Amino acid sequence: MTAVARVLLVVLGTAVPAAAQPARTPLRGAGPAIGGADRAPARAGDRAPGRAIVQERSRLTIEPAGQAITRLSIENPLGDVRVEGYDGTAIQIETHKVAPDEDALDRLHISLIPNPDGTVAIKTTADGGREHQPVARAAVRIDLVIRAPRDARVEALVGSGTLEVANMDAGGDLDTGSGPISVRNVQGEVLTHSVSGLTRLVQVFGSVDAQTLSSDLDLDTIGGDRLIASVHHGRIDGRRVRARDVELTTTDGRIMLEAEAALRGHLVVSSFRGDVDVQLRRHGAVTVRARGTKVDLGTQSRAQSNGWVEAAISAGDRALIETALVELRAMRGNVRFAIIESRP
Repeated sequence: MTAVARVLLVVLGTAVPAAAQPARTPLRGAGPAIGGADRAPARAGDRAPGRAIVQERSRLTIEPAGQAITRLSIENPLGDVRVEGYDGTAIQIETHKVAPDEDALDRLHISLIPNPDGTVAIKTTADGGREHQPVARAAVRIDLVIRAPRDARVEALVGSGTLEVANMDAGGDLDTGSGPISVRNVQGEVLTHSVSGLTRLVQVFGSVDAQTLSSDLDLDTIGGDRLIASVHHGRIDGRRVRARDVELTTTDGRIMLEAEAALRGHLVVSSFRGDVDVQLRRHGAVTVRARGTKVDLGTQSRAQSNGWVEAAISAGDRALIETALVELRAMRGNVRFAIIESRP
C-alpha cells in the first residue's frame, strides 16, 4: 500500500474496494465507473415543471493511509456543499446528481485527489464537447454532503449553491458567488467571501474575517482575538461577540452589535449610509468616540470642535492601561451607544 489513501465505494451499505490511486490522479465519476450507484427518476420535488429528470445517489469513503487527513479542498460550482465534522479518521462523501436525461447525468463527474501530505481535493465538473448536445448549467446539479475528521481544515468554493460547515476544529476558507454561507460550532480561523449570498456565523471560536459584497451578515456567539467584517450593500447583525479587536464596516446598511468589551480591547463600527447601534458589556473602563448625523452615547458626553462626540465610562480604581477603546461612525446615519450592566 502506498502512502496515498485507499478509496472505498459504499453503495446501499456494501463496501467495494477500488484500486489504490497514484497521487494526484483524479477518480473521475468514481460511483458510476464501478457500477454501484443508485440511479432512478428524480422525486417530484426535484423535478422542474414540464420536464422529466433523472437522479443518482452514491456514497464514497476515503480512508487515510499513514498520514492523517489534515485539509479538505472542495470546488463545486454545480450545487450545494455541506461539511460536518465527526470523531472518525476517514472522509465520507454522499453525492446526489440530478440531470434532465441519462446522457447528461453520465457527463457529471466528481474528481477525488488524495495526496500524501494529508490533503484531499474534491472537484465537480460537467463534461461537454462537440459530440454532446449542450445542457444548460441550471439543468444539472451535484450536491455533496461530507463527513470529515474534526481537525481537518476546510477550503471550499461554490457558485450559487449553499455552503455549510459545522462541528469542525481547524477553521476554514469559504467562498461563494450567490450562494449562502452557514458556519456553526467551528473552532479556528474562519475566512468567508460572498458576492450576494447571506453569510451566517454561529458559535465560531477563533479569529473571523467575513467579507460580502451585496448581502447581509449575521454573527452570533463569536469568540477570538479578532473579528473583521465588511459589507458593501447590506446589514450586519452581531450578538454575543467577545473578540478583543472588532472592526465592522458597511457602505450602505445598518450595523447592530451586542458585544462584550475586553480589557484593552479595540472596537470600531462604521457605516457610511446607515445607522450604528452598539450595546456593550464591560469589565473595565471604556472610552467612546462617535460621529454621525445624530449621536446618543447614553451617558454624559462632550462634543469636540472636530465633530466627534466623546464619553468616558470609569471603572473606579482600574488602571488606565486596561481601558477599552470604542470608535463609532455613521457619516449619513445615527449613532446610538449603551452600556449593558452585567448581572451580579
